[in-house]
Amino acid sequence: MAFASFTIDYLAQNILLEQTARRLTMIEQPSKAPTVDLDLGAPTPENSQLTPARTWSAEMSVDLTLPGKQHGHLVLPLSESPLRDGYIRLPVCIIRGKTPGPTITFLAGIHGDEFEGPLTLQKIARELDADQVSGCIILIPSLNLQGLQHSNRHSPYDKRDMDTCFPGNPKGSISERLAHEVFAKFIAPANLVVDLRSGGSTFNFAPTVAIRSSKGQRVRASANQTDAQSRQLVCEEAMFAFGAPNCVRMPSSAPNSCLQACVDAAEIPYLQTELGGGGACSAENLSIALVGCYNVLRQQGLLSDEIHLRSSRILEVRDNTFYVQAKTTGLLEMHARLGSNLYLGDPLASIVNLDDSGSKPIVINVPKNSVLLAIRHAGPVKSGDLIAILADEVPQ
Repeated sequence: MAFASFTIDYLAQNILLEQTARRLTMIEQPSKAPTVDLDLGAPTPENSQLTPARTWSAEMSVDLTLPGKQHGHLVLPLSESPLRDGYIRLPVCIIRGKTPGPTITFLAGIHGDEFEGPLTLQKIARELDADQVSGCIILIPSLNLQGLQHSNRHSPYDKRDMDTCFPGNPKGSISERLAHEVFAKFIAPANLVVDLRSGGSTFNFAPTVAIRSSKGQRVRASANQTDAQSRQLVCEEAMFAFGAPNCVRMPSSAPNSCLQACVDAAEIPYLQTELGGGGACSAENLSIALVGCYNVLRQQGLLSDEIHLRSSRILEVRDNTFYVQAKTTGLLEMHARLGSNLYLGDPLASIVNLDDSGSKPIVINVPKNSVLLAIRHAGPVKSGDLIAILADEVPQ
């Protein structure tokens, strides 16, 4: 037993000496690699509210200055412990021609239940060659990639609406940090931002391309127009070139409330689509989106071929009187067809009380002569829920 005890003590001393030598070697020859947290056993916080990374910055595998077509990623660590928690890999395509020209950024998938935009930008990224382009095209097909993979409108990491996270915060939540990187790297350099959206799983839009302006009304060219008015005219021209069946002017959003407001604050022209919705996408809306994006590239001078002209009607949503809310709780029944003309006093929708088989539905009448631009995807509603968006048709 004494011999066994001596052997164990001898082995323990040698192991201790070997560990000490290793530590001294590492101190004397420090690695150039960044230090990482290797505590793999630590639990991930509940609801994926991961600790913001403070020592790890985003990296890009694409270079906006290089000519040609590049497919790559913006890579952002989820936390201070990326070996444990992993990374976000945001797909990006950069197409820069050999001749100079403007930069246009196309975004899609800001909400994970909107599919028309991601499919459209994926197609453009596949089929467009740099030899056809003057200037630079930035394509971000799936801004909320993880939400899209689960048909989840909000980010599954922090339950945030990506739209409300812009212009972002480098020390904020995951969505805020991603918004910060996207805004700084891909939106700020742009001469025009095109944001492809739809009504998601809750709403359904008549195919629409929209711009934002003060009071949702037209701005006319003048000899002494302001910079804001000049940007508005750029937006108008891009909207008409896109050529969706409905070209809509809508009021600007409150400052710092969403992506559109932040792009406007950065003095960059902004174009937004609302193509269908209802948690699905149609061949018709995909075609409208694809032709519209190529038309904008032609109108802005990045492509040299002719614009594909399409007929559009001009609509305006000028104030809150164009938004219709539910008056009670129940099951929504729409009486009007999407995109149809509405007339004052006609029944727009009913809300049925499912708790009482004998109760009469609550009828909501059309508040003004208008066009039915968007409707809530039929289903349960609560008092105060938005159920329809109306618009006024104007000559131009």
